[in-house]
Amino acid sequence: MAGRPPKRCKGEGSELPRVEAVERALALLACFGEGRTHLALKELAEAAGQYPSTVLRLSGSLERFGYLRREADGRFRLGPAVLPLARVYRLGFPLEGIIRPALQDLSRESGETAAFYIREGEARLCLYRVNGPRPLRSHLEEGSLLPLVIGASGHVLSVWSGAGHPREAEIRAAGHAVSRGERDPDSAAVAAPVFGADGALLGALGLSGPITRFGAGEVPRLAGLVQAMAARLSAAVQAG
Repeated sequence: MAGRPPKRCKGEGSELPRVEAVERALALLACFGEGRTHLALKELAEAAGQYPSTVLRLSGSLERFGYLRREADGRFRLGPAVLPLARVYRLGFPLEGIIRPALQDLSRESGETAAFYIREGEARLCLYRVNGPRPLRSHLEEGSLLPLVIGASGHVLSVWSGAGHPREAEIRAAGHAVSRGERDPDSAAVAAPVFGADGALLGALGLSGPITRFGAGEVPRLAGLVQAMAARLSAAVQAG
């Protein structure tokens, strides 16, 4: 349900202290996303599973600190205070100088959109993305949070992070995952794992595009490009 925080990964503490008012306020921020940049009070309350009166009380504090803004028409949008946090988050993942050039190379070689995902609880986060050169392409913003259970990158993150997957043996044997029409009926993707210096999973490198360009005859070429670049990225990270 929109507005609920993603579940924690296995091994994370489940007995952390909780403040319900804080969780309800954060749930409001989590309701915004691609295609949901402006929400009316009723829409925000329904998305967060809260009463409108509760949303109004919480939004006052969020507005005061710049995390929410209310437009003249009464609709809410995210405020400017979230942007510095996004920048700081990326600074905590100091590999952009390695990953983004690799995405640019992969997109140019394949003609498709390249992206790098990491696991966040039971979701996957699009950390970096380079759009493909063709006018018809898949579209997703950096910073988008998607379910872990759908999409090639989600399958890769599930398999190699120990979350389990019904096709785990098949995906491990292939070294990559393929998805068709899972997130969008007109889109397809192929992804492979990238490993860090300690050999642990760092993230998933993927290509996505129109499903018509990911047919049985084209997937092997795309999968080969993704796996080769994932191996190159893994080697660069481990050497660095």
